[in-house]
Amino acid sequence: MSGSSLDGLDLALCTFGFTGSTLHHWEVVECAACPFPEVWTERLRQLPDGSAKDLAIAHAQFGRFLGEQARAFLDTQEPAAEAVASHGHTIFHFPEAGVSTQIGDGAVIAAITGLPCIDNFRMQDVALGGQGAPIAPIADQYLFPEQTFMLNLGGIANISARTAQGYIAFDCSGANQVLNALAKEAGQPYDNGGAMARVGRLLPALLEKALSLPYHSAPYPKSLGNDWVQEQLLPIYTSFPGSVEDRLHTACRQIAQSIDESISAIGQHANLPAPPHSMLITGGGAFNTFLVECIRAKCEKNRSLAVRVPQPQIIEYKEAILMALMGAMRLEGLPNTLPTATGAMAGSCGGGLHTPPLNG
Repeated sequence: MSGSSLDGLDLALCTFGFTGSTLHHWEVVECAACPFPEVWTERLRQLPDGSAKDLAIAHAQFGRFLGEQARAFLDTQEPAAEAVASHGHTIFHFPEAGVSTQIGDGAVIAAITGLPCIDNFRMQDVALGGQGAPIAPIADQYLFPEQTFMLNLGGIANISARTAQGYIAFDCSGANQVLNALAKEAGQPYDNGGAMARVGRLLPALLEKALSLPYHSAPYPKSLGNDWVQEQLLPIYTSFPGSVEDRLHTACRQIAQSIDESISAIGQHANLPAPPHSMLITGGGAFNTFLVECIRAKCEKNRSLAVRVPQPQIIEYKEAILMALMGAMRLEGLPNTLPTATGAMAGSCGGGLHTPPLNG
């Protein structure tokens, strides 16, 4: 999994046991993180403004990078993997135009690893009229069915909810992309534990300006691309006068309020299980203790809800585990997207399958 925060590649070796459409066993064997070389961080950041030729070359070359990292990881692991599932890195996400583009050619990954590779997980859902996102709810349904809500704090914050109508999920707002960009103004790659945000103060005018973006009040199903964060949300924070600490503090409060309003919207339009409810937080933002405190204070205040943070392995690698699950379901011929979350006209078994080189 390559996330929108551009912090690197997450790898997870997992096993799954299915009987028909029932998952009766799953296990995380091993996980690892591979930070991006600076050249790839900058290349991926600039690619949305590049040429078609730039995109085509990066698609193949990033596939080679992914294949080499997957092969190095798997060479040290037991049991031997049967397949590789790769999300790739999102460059364009315009579901309203029928497009969601992730680079990292699965054919190249298959050639390098010698294993079948499944990629391009979002486009079949988009072709069926869906947002192609969020895809995390399939993991929430299969791996964490006891939770009412699942919140992922990556470059973008997204939430899913278990309701009588099925799983509902959508993106809430920008998250780590905004926080990391502000921290870099202070010479830090990220705000460790939210320490800078904690000593800041709220800037009400900045909070109001960020929350007033139309996406925040739009009804679900809906989804965000990196372009929205970079072009609409982030400039509000980077151009607003104030210290880095104050803007980080305000951003944490805004993220928490956007999540709180998302929970309220779900409760108004869907039938939730009987309370009490619980919400599990994953993604890199779960290590930002100040952000988690803001979310807990806002969301627990307004309803019967317990906000929980799981063990570090689940926090860091849930999205990589999700990709493994979606790949396994693709090989089993099972639906691996949820139309109640994406808005598609039907569920789909998404992902393109690339076979490895043939012997002889």
